[in-house]
Amino acid sequence: MPSAAVRLRGLTGPANPVLEQADLDDPAAIIFTSGTTAHPRAVVHTRGSLAAGLEIFRGRLPMGPSDVVHTDGLMLGLPALIAGATWSMPGHPDLIAERDVTHLYAVPVELSNLIDRVGQFPATVRHILLGSAPAPPAVLRKAIAAAPHAEVLSIYAMTEALPIALATAQQKLNHLDGDLLGLPLPGVGVRLADDGELLVSGPHLALGYLGEPAHLEVATGDLARIDEDGQLVLLGRKKDMILRAGFNIYPSLYEPAVAAQPGVAEAAIVGLADPDTGDEEVVLAVVPAEGFREDRLRAALPDLLDAGALPDRIAVVTAFARTGRSSKLDRAALREAVRHH
Repeated sequence: MPSAAVRLRGLTGPANPVLEQADLDDPAAIIFTSGTTAHPRAVVHTRGSLAAGLEIFRGRLPMGPSDVVHTDGLMLGLPALIAGATWSMPGHPDLIAERDVTHLYAVPVELSNLIDRVGQFPATVRHILLGSAPAPPAVLRKAIAAAPHAEVLSIYAMTEALPIALATAQQKLNHLDGDLLGLPLPGVGVRLADDGELLVSGPHLALGYLGEPAHLEVATGDLARIDEDGQLVLLGRKKDMILRAGFNIYPSLYEPAVAAQPGVAEAAIVGLADPDTGDEEVVLAVVPAEGFREDRLRAALPDLLDAGALPDRIAVVTAFARTGRSSKLDRAALREAVRHH
């Protein structure tokens, strides 16, 4: 906390006339995007949009006074306080056991590192939530093994619309035809633009960007499809689509299936544009795990990818570059890493 922060008990007493006059449409918070692909943008949330987002979370993740929610995220910490639960700020890994944490939130790469340090989570942990970046199958399996007694969930959200959808780890592991995001949460509106980009609306939608007009829906920048059960399936970032010989390749459609193969820790597909033709070389980058064999993976690829998406080559790298507060995969850096691999 800042040294000059006002203590909560200092706010008790006579009614605050400013708060009494506040309206649900009044701006309440400015939250900056992570800025992984561009300059961070200032997202303006109102009292109403924050309240709606909190209710969506509380509807799916019931909390009570006996719960301890371990997160540095506003949109999980606030519902915890509203429910009378304890909001635990992350620090040393031992705090999870010392504080009897019941709900644990982490970015996938951070959760993987945390499990490497603690081994097993205590039985008090009932819910593990992954968000802010796609969760690779290896991390999902790792989370299940570290907390077999807990529900492991992957949350799909963006700063402008918190949250959008969620799926259990097992649902994602069982769904290899693209990255399953799950059913849109109650009250969340979704539709696909003509080019397949996912557009989101709903009462939890931010007012807009600071200094810009208000909006009624927001473009996620993600290409997606809606399956026969109404579930959202991520195909990849719109800017990451690869074009080769007239065939559109959506990396996230295939990466979960490749990453689930024996001996593969992580997998990503990137395109390297030919400066003369504009066509792209398709490279499958792989972080190996124990037992990795490139020949075995190559032999499995025709059953995992459409013929038009098969890679021109496989690049085995020691680790993927990460970027931003949420440690998302830095595809631009990966492209440079495999360019001369």
